[in-house]
Amino acid sequence: LPHLEVLGIEMAVERRLQILCLHGYRQNDVFFREKTGSLRKMIKKYADLHYACAPHRPNVESSEERGDVRGWWFTKPDAQFSSRDVTDLATGFEDSIKYLVELIKVKGPFDGYLGFSQGACMLHLLLAKAEKGEIDIPKPQFVIFGSGFLSLSSKHEEYTKLRLTSTPSLHIFGTGDEVVLYPVSERLMDQFRPSDSSSTVTPSEIRHDGGHFIPPMSRYKQPLIAFLEQQLAVVEVRE
Repeated sequence: LPHLEVLGIEMAVERRLQILCLHGYRQNDVFFREKTGSLRKMIKKYADLHYACAPHRPNVESSEERGDVRGWWFTKPDAQFSSRDVTDLATGFEDSIKYLVELIKVKGPFDGYLGFSQGACMLHLLLAKAEKGEIDIPKPQFVIFGSGFLSLSSKHEEYTKLRLTSTPSLHIFGTGDEVVLYPVSERLMDQFRPSDSSSTVTPSEIRHDGGHFIPPMSRYKQPLIAFLEQQLAVVEVRE
């Protein structure tokens, strides 16, 4: 462990996982930080959460929203997005990739990433582009997806076909989610499932009975902490 000298007394500084968080569509970093407050407190012994803010502003009525809402890319010509759009559009996607690559370069490195909804989809695409060698970011030790899904844009087809079986992943989704149906989140999880049954890297899941949100994690503390402890142990061994 790193050490810190205070008043002549050497003290061990606990290593915590550094996690970059990607918010959902029509959210922002401040909003997502608020929404993950209970999660952040629960895992503070194990991890520090850092929040990215998507560069694009969706076309919404100001009366509909509070604050400066953002999106990672758009599937409609009028600067809007839906996870269910089968489309040839992915407007703003490459700009968001450039933003994240620069953010990781300046603020990182990060041990892992967490993405929610469109942020989860963005995270998957970021990893796929890195896997194909199109961008240069450090390979994360792990990833966490909340209400994740695969992009239906033809612009992303080469990435959604790619299996990412070497990265440990935790998938959190609700059977009552009406925005991203849980079988859709399962399809994303399948992209992290090795075809070889002898592989030690298999996706973990927390399946809850709620809707489109990261649930109060007190009910799921054991599997969440177990996943983080496993990743922390690997990081500490590597260091």
